[in-house]
Amino acid sequence: MPSTDCLQPSLTPEERSIVKGYGGWTAFMQSFLLKPSENDDVEEAKAILKGLAVGE
Repeated sequence: MPSTDCLQPSLTPEERSIVKGYGGWTAFMQSFLLKPSENDDVEEAKAILKGLAVGE
């Protein structure tokens, strides 16, 4: 598990399931070319994740 996975924000069960499918928070963010250490990127990842969870 990458050390940046500990930076994962609190997620709903649906969001957690989606992130798990990507292999973790870091892999999820990297798949969208986002950096877990950048606050703006984290906010963008959360917005993407929220959109994906609505489609579930």
